[in-house]
Amino acid sequence: MAKLMALAGKDLRVLFADKGNVFWVFGFPTLFALLFGAIYAGAEKGPSGLEVAVVDEDQSELSGLYVTHLQSEAALKVLALDREPALTRVRKGQVAAAVVLRPGFGEGFSTFFDANDPKLQIASDPGRKMEAAYLEGLLAKTQFEVLTQRFRDRQWMRGQMDTWRSQIKSTGGLLAADTNVYLRLFDSLDSFLQDVNDRTYAGGLGNGMLNVARLDVQREYRGPRTPFQITFPQAILWAILSCAATFAISIVRERTTGTYQRLCVGPISQAHILAGKGLACLATCVVVIALLILLGRLIFRVPIESPLLFAAGALCTCLCFVGLMMLVSTLGKTEQSVGGAAWASLMVMAMLGGAMVPLAFMPGSMRSISHISPVKWGILAMEGGIWRHFSPAEMLLPCGLLLVLAVAFFALGVLMLRRAQL
Repeated sequence: MAKLMALAGKDLRVLFADKGNVFWVFGFPTLFALLFGAIYAGAEKGPSGLEVAVVDEDQSELSGLYVTHLQSEAALKVLALDREPALTRVRKGQVAAAVVLRPGFGEGFSTFFDANDPKLQIASDPGRKMEAAYLEGLLAKTQFEVLTQRFRDRQWMRGQMDTWRSQIKSTGGLLAADTNVYLRLFDSLDSFLQDVNDRTYAGGLGNGMLNVARLDVQREYRGPRTPFQITFPQAILWAILSCAATFAISIVRERTTGTYQRLCVGPISQAHILAGKGLACLATCVVVIALLILLGRLIFRVPIESPLLFAAGALCTCLCFVGLMMLVSTLGKTEQSVGGAAWASLMVMAMLGGAMVPLAFMPGSMRSISHISPVKWGILAMEGGIWRHFSPAEMLLPCGLLLVLAVAFFALGVLMLRRAQL
């Protein structure tokens, strides 16, 4: 054991002697966590500062009220433009969409739902479909807010009765009996609006189109409480990947400079040398993880729901990539070739496994392919202890796969490394 500790200590001193290695192992994962944590911080709130061009061709009281409501939306940045400049900005990608209020928009709320001749048009950027869908939801919300405000105006509502009477009388497709039914309905509504007092009318409408009572219920939430809970497992994976690549390159460096051969002729076996290298890599991974978690707890208040399960998942992940480090070190004979092969293979694993883009944001087909990447299982194992609330039984699958891969990678790496010495 003393020999292993001495060999691991030697590798750690070599690691810390190179400032570039220190940055990639410690600094880069921290920057990753800060950057992506800030990016995803507003993901649950929807798009913000969405630039939208609004074209009011109707210039009526109702269209003005509609535009005012849109301008009050915190998620939108509304630009009042004419039709052609607005459409040009959409084509050039300068705004997410253009909303056109056509003439006749303010004639009455029946025009809001006219499927044959819609008075509201949207021109959206094809490359920003998610924002366009979000905007359509805000437009629908604004429609009902405007209608609610209009409903409270009894005189405006009586004006609507006159409009509907004219429309019914001018419609040629209704039977006389049906026309009389509609006219009697509108007459009754008009009489009601004329006779009811303001207090009763406002009380019937309540604070909105639907008068509902709210029940206080504390929602049970089983997801991440902060965006940094999502990005910290990713940052930890990048730290582990950096350790694996750095130590894989160090093995090649020792082989090319003769250090490995000198160690082999000493009073230690080849197994001791390889185990010492793996122990140093494992120790470095553990130190980086401890520093990142300390940073997350003290500065970003990242909660860890189950420290024991997280520790188990992190340890299994480290062991897997220590074994992978041994395999990657055999992918070339020079530092440049191993460094290129190491980062190329690790980057592919990272892209497939969710270390660059969280799996939740990937399409279904990519999530299926991600099963082949150990990065996916490493992130899942650590998320199980941080925010997924995994039970010990649920941790068996990711941890078990990581340990199996660790043994397979280590055995294959040692076998190929020994053959390279022949």
